[in-house]
Amino acid sequence: MCGIAGFISLRGARDRDWLTSLGAAMTGAMRHRGDRPGVHWVSDAGTVMLASVRLAVQDRSAAGAQPMASPDGNTVLVSNGEVYGSRGHVDEPWPSRTHCDTEFVLRQVGSPSGVAEALRGLDGMFALAWHDNSSGRTVLARDHFGVKPLVYSLVEDGLLFASEPAALLSTGLVDPAVDTTEFVLRSWVRMDAADEHTWLKHVRSLQPAEYLEVDPPRIRVHRYWQPAPGDTPVGPEEIRAAFDRAVDQRSASDVPRAAVLSGGVDSSAVFAALHRKGVEVAPYVLQYRGGIGGSGDDVAHARLVAAAYGADLTVCELSQYEAVDLVPQVTDRVMRPLLHGAELAMHQLYQRIAAQGQIVVYSGHGADEMWGYQDGGYFPIVDPAARTDVHGRHYLTHRLYPDERPVWGRLLQWMANELDVDMDEVREQVWDRVLREYRVLREAEPIKRGRHHLMRRFLVYVNDMVDATSSAHTLEDRPVFQDVTLAELAFRSPEHLKSAPTPGSHKDLLKSALADLLPRPVLDRRKQGFPAPVDTAYREAVRNLLTDSGMPFGLPAVPHGLRGELGTSELMFLASGSVWLHRLRLAEYGRPRPPAHTTPSR
Repeated sequence: MCGIAGFISLRGARDRDWLTSLGAAMTGAMRHRGDRPGVHWVSDAGTVMLASVRLAVQDRSAAGAQPMASPDGNTVLVSNGEVYGSRGHVDEPWPSRTHCDTEFVLRQVGSPSGVAEALRGLDGMFALAWHDNSSGRTVLARDHFGVKPLVYSLVEDGLLFASEPAALLSTGLVDPAVDTTEFVLRSWVRMDAADEHTWLKHVRSLQPAEYLEVDPPRIRVHRYWQPAPGDTPVGPEEIRAAFDRAVDQRSASDVPRAAVLSGGVDSSAVFAALHRKGVEVAPYVLQYRGGIGGSGDDVAHARLVAAAYGADLTVCELSQYEAVDLVPQVTDRVMRPLLHGAELAMHQLYQRIAAQGQIVVYSGHGADEMWGYQDGGYFPIVDPAARTDVHGRHYLTHRLYPDERPVWGRLLQWMANELDVDMDEVREQVWDRVLREYRVLREAEPIKRGRHHLMRRFLVYVNDMVDATSSAHTLEDRPVFQDVTLAELAFRSPEHLKSAPTPGSHKDLLKSALADLLPRPVLDRRKQGFPAPVDTAYREAVRNLLTDSGMPFGLPAVPHGLRGELGTSELMFLASGSVWLHRLRLAEYGRPRPPAHTTPSR
């Protein structure tokens, strides 16, 4: 995990001192993402600046420093994440100078097979930017699942990009405006990433499996991969082989390692497989003190897994008072309102892991989106027993999200009215933008299309949350199940084979592949969500925070009848939204800023 940033001019050379100050501002805003000082590079033509804050995980020597150039100096690359290898032909245009993955990627992106082919074959999680001095072309790319973020903005006849929105704001070139219709839309769909738009009006996000090509003055975006749906049975042995390969690839590290244990199948299997390989990895689990959170039996199941492998489990506790105090801090990190409460738990867990000297963290997120969710409860169109009408446009645009959380739906309807936002327009955007990925696999069955939606929308939301909360503590989170080979198996497999048609069944096909790694109670455990605080006292503490912070956009108090129905999530959303909007108004993100001069030096 690193932080990358840069500027690409669309109208010729820029002042080199200005480009240097731009790089310093953006790396300064992302210094928490690395353990090495920020470094920048400016092209000889004065048209491109690339910058990096490096977290050295493999080859911690100076040889792995970024920006990294090819031996002939023609291609210069900055990279965030980890690339473990390639599933395709591997070009080796020059002998390796390091055992750092950055050099491996640098050799691949210059391949004569082309950008799409090179990116499609990469195994790993990555956000990349590279410049070709001979052609003047610059490319930005994001990994297949969006594990690593990459945001950008068009400014001053140029394109700014970075790993975080705060780095863009630090330049003073991006207006931190929030569009009220976009705010309502993103709040309405809650834990689904809408599309390339973000919570900030002038900031866009490169989508998973896409690359953006800048050949001034042209800017083009291409998708280089999507899974091919199939109907060919996949057996446990094939799944296990792909899983073992994914674990093996991700086991390389020159720094201490930890694992997040929830007591569920996914994180437990990753931890167990690493232990069987002889990899030293310390397990951690989160527990709300006093039972204020959901998934209260996480600790008991995590202890079973740790004990089975003779490991000492660290239990990280979070009290209701600590959770409330974290709301403004975590809101600053995720750069949006809090939508669930899992953000608080993840931030606390990563903070404890980092405090004990760990740098790489293994997790299981991504498995549900590929192999689970078939007993309904989150996304109805992935429920085999659902009525036919739930696959229709009217249900998906008008009822899907409010049916999932009725109070949340009524709150957003009220907010839209107060903000003069047209909910008919919002629902149209749900269809055109949020559910675009549901419609991409046009020939596939609705359940498989729903699976694709989960991967491209909900999982991206999860990945962004994980990156924001882990990078705050200079950690690299490695999600083993977000492996291309595993994902392609999941999309090839008939959906009805993934879970038995019995109440509470969940991921039976995946469990059969991983059964020997796990204690029986973990295999039999029903699906649990990531814990979020739910205690009555905590809810009242968040209500007090909302009273102190005021309503988002200066809205009046919620009507009395609706106010009494608001739960912890709704209150936390309102309070954190108010805190975030206030910080944006004060332009507090990412200071200090570089000087504003942009004239090329003579």
